[in-house]
Amino acid sequence: MILPQNNRVESVLPNMKKVTGQILTTNSLGAHFNQYELHFEPEGTVNNLKSNVFEYFIFVLEGKIEVKVEKINRDEELSVGGYTYLPVGLDYILLNSSNKKSRVLYIEKVYKPFGSLSQKVIFNNEKKITAKPCDTYLEQHLIPYEEEISYDMAMNLLNFKPGISFGFVESHIIEHGLYMLKGNGIYWLNGDYHEAKANDYIYMAPYCPQYFYSTGLINGRYLLYKDVNRDYNENL
Repeated sequence: MILPQNNRVESVLPNMKKVTGQILTTNSLGAHFNQYELHFEPEGTVNNLKSNVFEYFIFVLEGKIEVKVEKINRDEELSVGGYTYLPVGLDYILLNSSNKKSRVLYIEKVYKPFGSLSQKVIFNNEKKITAKPCDTYLEQHLIPYEEEISYDMAMNLLNFKPGISFGFVESHIIEHGLYMLKGNGIYWLNGDYHEAKANDYIYMAPYCPQYFYSTGLINGRYLLYKDVNRDYNENL
């Protein structure tokens, strides 16, 4: 499923002031995560009530957002490319303290524990993450899921030069939420071709055959969610 930016409808969501959300993915699709694009007016706020179920990932697309996490006494301002991962059990406030509009990607997911392992709060910027070769493209891992199995979600930035495509057609149990950040490309999804451009969103269900080809004159890149590091038989 592809959702172009021009087709998305804005909604008002609970615990938000001067903020509207474009709902990208929810469990009504059969997905196991919720993803929104949030638009903050100046002084816009999101007040999260502490959840012992959800973990969160927040990525700044435009402007600046202040993230306040009282339990750990952290107050960080994130600019474009800045992000935070917040484990379960933390309440937080998102605030646009600037005089300009800001946009963020927001993901919430029910965390699946693994033994007694716990996750760390992450504040960082994608500009500080080294892009490493993967298949035919370069990939940046914003959450260290390969080094620490406690994380059950991955957020990766994939970077393509014009004319570069996947080395093979993928088909696997992992589901994806894909947000196109830059450039253009053609996505082949379950036998259909879709043109993707900056700010478009794609949801890919488990086992959906998928293939990407970067087109245009500039490098293409997108931010990709996937579920990782858990036994898929655990719900049987």
